[in-house]
Amino acid sequence: MYTIYQVQNGDTLASVASNFGTSVNNLSSLNGIMVGSLLNPGDYIVVPKVQNENPYFREYVVKKGDSIYEIARANNISPSQLLRLNGLNDTDIIYPDQKIMLPRSGVKFYITENDDTLNGVTKGLGVSANDLARQNETIYLMNDQLLVYKK
Repeated sequence: MYTIYQVQNGDTLASVASNFGTSVNNLSSLNGIMVGSLLNPGDYIVVPKVQNENPYFREYVVKKGDSIYEIARANNISPSQLLRLNGLNDTDIIYPDQKIMLPRSGVKFYITENDDTLNGVTKGLGVSANDLARQNETIYLMNDQLLVYKK
């Protein structure tokens, strides 16, 4: 029911709790640390094991008052990336209780565009073509293809 997680740069109790579908209080209790404590990259903490977890994305439930801009900023991605990832246009409206995808910590993604090249995409993601190919079953470099990479 539990697993060990290695803390990454930028992780907070809140971000780890969100990624594993639990509360800050639960993580705090499981690990004997105070709420508000800083996490040190490289440390290990106990987290609930998530069943059938997508290794690249997590689900976020839109709350009243949320905007694409605020959600994107809070998750360190651009609003345009968030829109494209979720198949939304900049004129679309999000609603409370709507579910959208967000990249997990350590995941980079790119949605291909016309005239993309493998060299350009790998440079943009900062990965080798071999690493990218290992994590994406088929790469056509067609418009609107989702490519992911997890360190």
